[in-house]
Amino acid sequence: MRVPEVPRPDLEEALSRRARSGPPLLLSGPPGAGKTTLLLRLREVLAAEGWLPVYLDLMGAASSPDRFVLAALDVLPAEPLAARLAEATRIRTLAGAGRGRSGEAVRALFALWSSLEAASGRPVALLLDEATEIRSLAYFPELREVAKALGQALVTRRRGTILATSFPTLARRFWPGLEALEARPLTAADLLSAPGLDHGSADELVRLTFGWPRYLRALLERSPGSGRLEAWTEEMARGGRLESACRHTHESLLLRSRGYGISKAALQAVAREEGLNLTALVARLGRTPGATRDYLQWLVGVDALRMVKKRYSYVDGLLRVWVRLHARGAPPTGGEIENAGRALLRRESPAEPAPEARVEDSGARRDSLIEID
Repeated sequence: MRVPEVPRPDLEEALSRRARSGPPLLLSGPPGAGKTTLLLRLREVLAAEGWLPVYLDLMGAASSPDRFVLAALDVLPAEPLAARLAEATRIRTLAGAGRGRSGEAVRALFALWSSLEAASGRPVALLLDEATEIRSLAYFPELREVAKALGQALVTRRRGTILATSFPTLARRFWPGLEALEARPLTAADLLSAPGLDHGSADELVRLTFGWPRYLRALLERSPGSGRLEAWTEEMARGGRLESACRHTHESLLLRSRGYGISKAALQAVAREEGLNLTALVARLGRTPGATRDYLQWLVGVDALRMVKKRYSYVDGLLRVWVRLHARGAPPTGGEIENAGRALLRRESPAEPAPEARVEDSGARRDSLIEID
């Protein structure tokens, strides 16, 4: 049973307000935080207001310069942009001219985007999903600085530019001056809009999923008669929807990090004892302080971990539970999974969000990795 998305009116309003007037904004959050849902909802809202919203998912589009350019041109609506046809045709020709012209084609596309304020009297919004995937093009010699070039092009747009990413640390490095809005997790109060949920059930769901929409959906789509803990236990078993989602996130983050094997060991150490500092993790991993710091820096760099006051914890709490259960070489028993769920139900209730979603300047990092214990 497919359930409707649970709305987050504060985020939706903050995004639409910024799109209507203001420089580019970065929407960040871990995989499964509902960023794509928010972008697509924003596309609907802006279209209803008379805008021409253009949505592009760079996870799929940014594979090679020519494919990226062609995908970006294909999502531009032809009729409203008829006045830019000659420019688009020239860019398409450059993209098809071989690797020698691919850098020129990408830069020409960026120039088009930067100047695309309106079309047929309608303001144009540019919604770029997983925008940090532009880094895929940096492997081509003529596009080593492609992320910087993209940022320089977009910053000239006075309105209608929203970027989303699952990797805000990388985004801060690419575009240090970009303001950011975090896609916060859902709360029990948010879930009360879902049919058939009372406050107690909503609170249980948030505790079991940390409020992230991808995980919540897996439980909300279960039969209403299913017990929350029973459903969580089944979905967290091998092959369940929660387990599969966490496994996918785990592999995705490790592949983006460095030192695949040792990064996996570092994640396991933090999963067993969250909140440890560098000194404690050196002892757990049996490596030198410098090497251990590097491993942790790689994992913070891909937003698998965060460091607050020199102590390390998971960005995604359910991923930590998955690592403890499934990343140990032997499958967990049903009793072990159920006990892990019971522990989540006993944990302190997550704090309610601020009344209004806040846009923050992401230029300054809050989790410096320079400090040494």
